[in-house]
Amino acid sequence: MTTPSLDERSREVLRSLIQLHVATGEPVGSESLSRALERAFSSATLRNVMADLERQGYLEHPHTSAGRLPTDEGWRVYVDSLMAHRPLPAQDAAAISEGLRSFGGSPAQVLEGASSLLSRLSRNVGFVLAPDMAQATFLRLDLVRLPHPRVLVVLVSADGLVTQKVISVAEELSQDDLQACANYLNGHFAGQHLIAIRLRLLELMREEKALYDSLLSRVVSVGEPAFRPDDSAGQLYLDGTANIVGQPGFEDLERMRSLFKTFEEKGRLVRILNACILGQGLRVVIGHENPDPDLRHLAVVSSGLPGEPGFGLGVLGATRMEYERVTALVEHVARAVQNALAELRP
Repeated sequence: MTTPSLDERSREVLRSLIQLHVATGEPVGSESLSRALERAFSSATLRNVMADLERQGYLEHPHTSAGRLPTDEGWRVYVDSLMAHRPLPAQDAAAISEGLRSFGGSPAQVLEGASSLLSRLSRNVGFVLAPDMAQATFLRLDLVRLPHPRVLVVLVSADGLVTQKVISVAEELSQDDLQACANYLNGHFAGQHLIAIRLRLLELMREEKALYDSLLSRVVSVGEPAFRPDDSAGQLYLDGTANIVGQPGFEDLERMRSLFKTFEEKGRLVRILNACILGQGLRVVIGHENPDPDLRHLAVVSSGLPGEPGFGLGVLGATRMEYERVTALVEHVARAVQNALAELRP
């Protein structure tokens, strides 16, 4: 919708109404708003201003209440131009630093710890996204013999992230055979993208020389399934889904069932959250701006990680969110995780 300009009085009323609604979780009436504004405006004046804001699409009037609530458009104006921007409180910053240090044995542990911290400090759902392994730069792999025909593949990306998968091979291979294959793949393909590696292995399958070279033949037979992408659009670390239960606006059983089904469908949720994270800066997606209908009563505050393509993190919760605090939290955690990953990079 086209956003009409608001005069200073309307801006102050909208700001104060939203802050009071965030604090109470209830629709806001003129009398309670007048008290919050220390009687700067009369109740009659406030009713007129609130009626104007409702006509302009920034407030709505629940049928069962004399008070008003902000619409998605009202929240958008608040986030874009009305809320204050303050640094994260010192105690929260210290908790993040300490928390990441305690989790920081590996990149995966840092990312998991970050999602937990985001959830705990925001009292909403915290999430961290790592890139699709197929898009990652390959560092090395290990191959471990399991009962035939299975082989355990442990892939390590240049970012230090580790993924495991079990593949099947036609020929029964010893651990020494598998080690020779791993040495070849590590020696020839380290530093390349996984997609490019698989394309090269597919080319080798079509070349006759692979048929006459036993090592190369085994490398292809193991490497092609090892580097074959799965259906995941990325790695997701999610924490705090139970925080949404019991929040105002989530009493509807069908809405909750739909929401938790979305949480369980990892690939779909990864695609949704990736769509919310654009670039490396902070982004706030509110209500109907969400790309998926099942999330259109939620807000997503997210940030990409500077210098870390494909990485992102954030907070997902009700549109009635403490945006001032959550945006500061997300920005701070993004910087902290970026620094932690840089320190752990091989």
